[in-house]
Amino acid sequence: MTSLTRELNNPHSPLYQWFESKQSPCGDRLIDSHNLQMNRNQIIRPSGHIKDFALLGTGFVYAFRWYLGLLNHNFNQTVASYNLNSTIANQLLKAKTIEEQAIACLIFAAYEEKYRSGKVHEIATVLMKYNKNQLKPELNYISTMINDLVDLIDSISSVWDATNSSLTKGKYFLNPDFSGSYYISADAQQIVDGVLIKCFTTLKKHPLSRQHLWQQIAYVLMDWDDKYQIDKVCWYYSRQKALFMYPIKSLFKDLKGLRAEFKNFLIDNYTDEEDFLDYCFF
Repeated sequence: MTSLTRELNNPHSPLYQWFESKQSPCGDRLIDSHNLQMNRNQIIRPSGHIKDFALLGTGFVYAFRWYLGLLNHNFNQTVASYNLNSTIANQLLKAKTIEEQAIACLIFAAYEEKYRSGKVHEIATVLMKYNKNQLKPELNYISTMINDLVDLIDSISSVWDATNSSLTKGKYFLNPDFSGSYYISADAQQIVDGVLIKCFTTLKKHPLSRQHLWQQIAYVLMDWDDKYQIDKVCWYYSRQKALFMYPIKSLFKDLKGLRAEFKNFLIDNYTDEEDFLDYCFF
């Protein structure tokens, strides 16, 4: 089964073309406006080369959940929990310093990667016994990643303190999938109090892209049974210290109708032949 991300990054895919046909001038203005705003912000830059931005980005997602207080009692909701021993996870969650927290989050990210790719990143083994004074030269990039993640973690409260106080965290979901995930592989980062939140660690000067916009919109549309009762969508750019949050009502004229249309589109374009055979033979 193909993934949502892969399809949105392929201009020839049916999904990309569907979203392109729906993109309005208003959507493009929204993207341009936010990129202009972020272009004025000072960007948090790493002190050296980041070898694996994807791993760092996933690590930051865990750090963000930690900040919101969503990990300690519900780590088993995360993808990392599928492969990481719960005893080890609980020990890591006892981190007392930001550096220890950053290390823990990178380990969580490495184990999430194991679930998604089948391989554990080399960083996991190194970080379990981390000592920056004993790193082999070829592993110095790990210290750079830790220091960078520490800087990003330090910045969260300055962006989120006001917004976080309005989130009761009474109902939240980590790595939720959707009804539409049956047709195309997709799970979001987190939904907190009905707010669909996606975090980014990109260094791009104009980071908000059509694909970033479409991905969040796709999650909303794939929740066509309204299981999560999403009422707001949020894009959080950690390096630019910027977040953009919109009520669902301001993004869709007819959400129910568009969800029905999107459901039919996925069924027509992404039904696996093997799945079809499953229905034909009892």
